[in-house]
Amino acid sequence: MFGRISTIFAFLLTCTVAGMLQPQVASGSEAAGNKADAGVHLTDVTIFDDWPMDSLIDPGTISCPGGEMVWINPFTPVCPGSGRIHMRNMAGYGCELAMSGGTIEPRLSGVELFVVNGNLDADWSGPVWGTWMIVPSPDCNPDDLIDPPVYWKGTWRGQRSMYCEGALCSWIGDLKLVGKGYGGDIEGIHLKGNEVITTFTPLPIPWEFLGLPVTGPEGIITATIKE
Repeated sequence: MFGRISTIFAFLLTCTVAGMLQPQVASGSEAAGNKADAGVHLTDVTIFDDWPMDSLIDPGTISCPGGEMVWINPFTPVCPGSGRIHMRNMAGYGCELAMSGGTIEPRLSGVELFVVNGNLDADWSGPVWGTWMIVPSPDCNPDDLIDPPVYWKGTWRGQRSMYCEGALCSWIGDLKLVGKGYGGDIEGIHLKGNEVITTFTPLPIPWEFLGLPVTGPEGIITATIKE
């Protein structure tokens, strides 16, 4: 099943009394944006991005430009020579639950296909980018990713950074994403948002592998549907 899927690659308010009383005037760009959005319906959504244990579809390639890769453990390849790590076309799927106004937003709930690329340093930090696709469905079945009649598709990019407290380290991905709906009642609708992804290994893997007391979501997306 996953072999077939791999062929479709495809997230102190401080204020003085005087400041509160001052009139708020929109900047030129804000005014232009407000005018452009006149008559456009905007829906804010929060999407919980959970990676199942078997989420990996294709490991893609990991290379060490100017060096030779050494695997410390199954989740930690390092490049002693150059310290540079290139990750290309890693693909996986996630289970998406979208909420808006306290209720489920079915148009963005379902199964997601994501493709990951990165130019990382020795700490596995650096710029990352790729593509995403969400297929609306009542469950999270990766088979639904094959030739879907209705889907969202787009791109994402951002920065992955390592943070440590003592011996405990985590990697935070701060990403921006854009996309568009295709087919059915989402045809031509646009989506724009941010995602924050938290992982606890140099390679981004599901939390289930680590035996953590919680299993996700690994990512939280805050986005706006523009229609």
